[in-house]
Amino acid sequence: MLFIFKNAIREIEQYFANTLSIRRMETREAAERGGERVARYDELLQFIRFCITGENHPIRLPAAPMYLDWIATAELEHGLTPKVENRFLGVVAIDGLPAESWPGILNSLDLMPLTYRWSSRFIFLDAEEARQKLERTRKKWQQKVRPFFDQLFQTQSRSVDRDAMTMVAETEDAIAQASSQLVAYGYYTPVIILFDSDREALQEKAEAIRRLIQAEGFGARIETLNATEAYLGSLPGNWYCNIREPLINTSNLADLIPLNSVWSGSPVAPCPFYPPNSPSLMQVASGSTPFRLNLHVDDVGHTLIFGPTGSGKSTLLALIAAQFRRYDRSQIFAFDKGSALLPLTLAAGGDHYEIGGDNAEGRKALAFCPLSDLESDADRAWAAEWIEMLVALQGVTITPDHRNAMSRQVTLMASAPGRSLSDFVSGVQMREIKDALHHYTVDGPMGQLLDAEHDGLSLGAFQTFEIEQLMNMGERNLVPVLTYLFRRIEKLLDGSPSVIVLDEAWLMLGHPVFRAKIREWLKVLRKANCAVVLATQSISDAERSGIIDVLKESCPTKICLPNGAAREPGTREFYERIGFNERQIEIISNATPKREYYVVTPEGRRLFDMALGPVALSFVGASGKEDLNRIRTLHSEYDRDWPVHWLQMRGFHDAASLFNVE
Repeated sequence: MLFIFKNAIREIEQYFANTLSIRRMETREAAERGGERVARYDELLQFIRFCITGENHPIRLPAAPMYLDWIATAELEHGLTPKVENRFLGVVAIDGLPAESWPGILNSLDLMPLTYRWSSRFIFLDAEEARQKLERTRKKWQQKVRPFFDQLFQTQSRSVDRDAMTMVAETEDAIAQASSQLVAYGYYTPVIILFDSDREALQEKAEAIRRLIQAEGFGARIETLNATEAYLGSLPGNWYCNIREPLINTSNLADLIPLNSVWSGSPVAPCPFYPPNSPSLMQVASGSTPFRLNLHVDDVGHTLIFGPTGSGKSTLLALIAAQFRRYDRSQIFAFDKGSALLPLTLAAGGDHYEIGGDNAEGRKALAFCPLSDLESDADRAWAAEWIEMLVALQGVTITPDHRNAMSRQVTLMASAPGRSLSDFVSGVQMREIKDALHHYTVDGPMGQLLDAEHDGLSLGAFQTFEIEQLMNMGERNLVPVLTYLFRRIEKLLDGSPSVIVLDEAWLMLGHPVFRAKIREWLKVLRKANCAVVLATQSISDAERSGIIDVLKESCPTKICLPNGAAREPGTREFYERIGFNERQIEIISNATPKREYYVVTPEGRRLFDMALGPVALSFVGASGKEDLNRIRTLHSEYDRDWPVHWLQMRGFHDAASLFNVE
């Protein structure tokens, strides 16, 4: 008998393996007392205990194989609202089916922020029994087609029940399907079981589920007199309680039962370059199932973020940067626009640079010395190429003589104490080079940025570069600065967990130098254990950038913010081009702005809510000009203690306790 049972289970497993991911419940062993004893925990008993009491915890098997009946039992009190183990029990019955069904018709239940057990019991009938019951149903409707007196006196009137005729035709189709054995018929009993220690809270949960089910076109009711019977009928192995009469076929059953589980993400970071068992980037809220967000798919962490203005991109980027600091030796480099990352950067002890901006309070006055590092051959080669680029930007046609002169001067400077651009200009011999570089020395307009004696850029673990002013300074001024920043960042990528955040990437995608660098980063930085996160509000700029295919292929993780225009012509085609289907576009269109985010990866997809509290929003969501000015003032006045005063200004009078400040 046991052999037959095991064979039957194995066959069922093989049948379902083609479409579903299932596994048998097993008994697992755990060593205790340093390996002296072995404890066995059974998943089947744990599931049965959960069905009975709503408590999901491991069940340990006794050393002696006895008294299993007592392990999963509980005290049941009858009534209109039964109690199990001092917890009230609620049952929501689905008793009215819509005219048609489709796969996952009740998937919206996954979004409910509560714990429930959904029992779908189906009692199969063999083909002959199903045909007999359907035949009785057909005869019942057949009798309603003609009025009673017409049938009694064998007369023919014009009064015919059209609805009954339709039902007769549908029943005959059902009989044909049952006879062909393409589908099977049976009794379907769906109920949703809820537990709560508070009666009123339980009633609110049950009413919320009933409203959601009714909104999908089903009939639903909260059981009272029949609550105990419905609860017993939901338990595994109980086939005789609460049988629902209407027959449905297995095709409809496949649409009604929950065959897909909610993707919860990986509890650990999937990147093999991170320390073992590193946590996921963050855990966020979404219905009753927690979601663990990771940017990485295997060892690729490049991420693309799209969304219209005001939908919450900067808040998401700031939270990603904040959560990334949980990894040991992590490095964060952010290119910001509008100083949205200023509060977080200063609060985390990072450096916030406003490149090309005014030297106001709270901002670092930045001056570069790009030729300061000439120790290796690679450094000197890069310096010569960088000088050549500056000369070319001034309209000079580069000749071999120019290259030789620049390379010779770079080599001489490697052994000299002076490394500024003015030192280079004074030493180089060719007049054309001197005149071209004048623009970038202290006597020219860009000397304030590029002609320092010592480099003011001290890159640490968290660096933010505000580049809005820089992007408006023209190509001749923009390109040298960006190229130098790229060089400094790339030299710091030593294999430790790193991320480069590009806010308002439409600015960068629209510039050929930055665009080429993004293309290069997406292809090579994976090996340096660095992820690139691009966020943009301009979908059209991304499409016109010429690297949309690279963005699509190299960024396995895509996060889309709510966009009410996602289904409109023009915008819809872009979402389709990056791989979104009709259902996903609909989700993006209907999502709540500044609250919900839709992430899509090869491993799964999920609509989630970051559910940020007021403290977190004070640092990742404060991007208004007034807030930023207050933060700069507080930072200038209180230095590292400014977050305490900032939170106190926002109504958190016990803010000092959060930072251990007396």
